[in-house]
Amino acid sequence: MTDSQGEGGEEPSRGAAESVPPPVAAPGGPGDFSGGADSMFYGSAMPGPPAAGPGYGLPGPGYQPPLPYPPPARGGNTMLIVAGVLGLVVVLVVGVVIGFVASGGDGSSAAAGESAPEKQGPGTYSMSGVTNACDLVDPTPLTKWSPTPEGAPVHEETPQSPHSNGTLKCEVAYTSKTEDPLARFSLNEATMMVEAELADSEQALSHFCTKPARDHLQMGEISGLGTRGCWISELYGDLVESRTYRVEALDGNVGVGVRINLTREQGSPPVSWGELDAVARAQVRRTFDGLKQN
Repeated sequence: MTDSQGEGGEEPSRGAAESVPPPVAAPGGPGDFSGGADSMFYGSAMPGPPAAGPGYGLPGPGYQPPLPYPPPARGGNTMLIVAGVLGLVVVLVVGVVIGFVASGGDGSSAAAGESAPEKQGPGTYSMSGVTNACDLVDPTPLTKWSPTPEGAPVHEETPQSPHSNGTLKCEVAYTSKTEDPLARFSLNEATMMVEAELADSEQALSHFCTKPARDHLQMGEISGLGTRGCWISELYGDLVESRTYRVEALDGNVGVGVRINLTREQGSPPVSWGELDAVARAQVRRTFDGLKQN
């Protein structure tokens, strides 16, 4: 007879008041939740409370109730935010492209209500309204060196044709001669020749600002006068000095040249190259203004 049998030899029923404690889970085995929340979150299934059945009563001292379900992962919200940002970027890029195309692709569109500044380029010139080239010339500065006009101004106009450039020319001369042939500085003279040549393009005026083949000439570039400009100077003579200064300039379809010649006796008041340059440049601008159409 075993210890589990009573005095009457009968085995007690499992439905009696005495209960059998639940089995203790082996560490790391099924039903062991002592690993904490991490072992539950990353397991293959979320365990629940032990099912009631024959021989099982209330949980024993080794049982731990399951933790509540973890909060929903936030990855879904992050993906929504990223998608929203990408959508906004796409909209902005499309807007920039549309604006770029609407402005002509050069990025020069002006703000709303404002007009883009016009680009300044070479002008367009015509001699159609000029009947006397000397109307474009101001000879007054020459009187500083020789006060008396010598003859009438000489002018020439050749209209432009499909086969040749149009040309304008005017020459004025002043002298220091008086009724007294022995008067001092009576050999001093000042002349100015103004020429303009009109063509279909600036390429047809390539001979402007080309240095003549003479060794004693000096030449240099000029800025701020048309699209291209230059000066040419020449000096020779002893007892009577001859000084020549010429300014040439191109702008659009016209080339203009102004040449000043001075004859000076020894002892005459000096004349600087700067004085001649100022007069010649002013006359070039005056000719441009007289021929310009826009």
